[in-house]
Amino acid sequence: MKNIRVSSLSALLITATALLFATGARATVVDLTTSLSASGSINDALFFASDQQPAGTGFIDPFLRVQASPTEQGYNTDGGFPFDDKNPHNFQHSLLLSSLLQVDLNGTEYFKFMLDANQSGTSNHTFTLTQLQIYTANSGSLLPTSLNADGTIALGTLAYNMNSGGTTNTVITTATGSGKYDAIVYIPVSLFNLSDKYVYLYFAGQGNGGFEEWTAATGVNPVPEASTFFPIIGLLAAVFSTQFVRRRQLQAVSK
Repeated sequence: MKNIRVSSLSALLITATALLFATGARATVVDLTTSLSASGSINDALFFASDQQPAGTGFIDPFLRVQASPTEQGYNTDGGFPFDDKNPHNFQHSLLLSSLLQVDLNGTEYFKFMLDANQSGTSNHTFTLTQLQIYTANSGSLLPTSLNADGTIALGTLAYNMNSGGTTNTVITTATGSGKYDAIVYIPVSLFNLSDKYVYLYFAGQGNGGFEEWTAATGVNPVPEASTFFPIIGLLAAVFSTQFVRRRQLQAVSK
């Protein structure tokens, strides 16, 4: 009986241990589609659904643009257009570490990166981020074309990995292409090698064919394209025209 009890106890301990490890390894899913206030955290990075700054071409200055279906991946570099990166280089290029602004959130300094997702399907306007890795290096033109066995890529010093240790964490975002950021990501500054010169952002995800753009909070404000001024100019012209007509009418009445 003692042997049976010991064996049973051992089996229970083994099962409990397995469940404990399974719980600890459970993937984290941050769903930013539930509301504008949705948020979550993965490996010390903070993910938010919305921001006050407008996005979209003409408002943001993307350093990475990628497009493919049903999966896509890419990273920014001056060395070419790896994986699913899109031409031209004014939308995909190196990023200086010194250009990034440090944002203080509750006493912790972060670098801020923003994703503008744009999926072209008739119904499924979401994008699932399956990989997010950030590196620093002293060259802005690195061009590896394959991943390492652990899923990383040879882009210098790894600062952040959303799926370190082989986890399968994901972030789900809206992807309507409506000119707004669909994910705002804060990465702790303490994770970066600040003596390096350049920042690389590698990501992978699942969508239905639209393109994704990444930008970062920097000390340089992008200049909107001329077309973005047209609605504003039209609105101002209409206001001034209305005021002019009213003044003429008032002058005519006074006479």
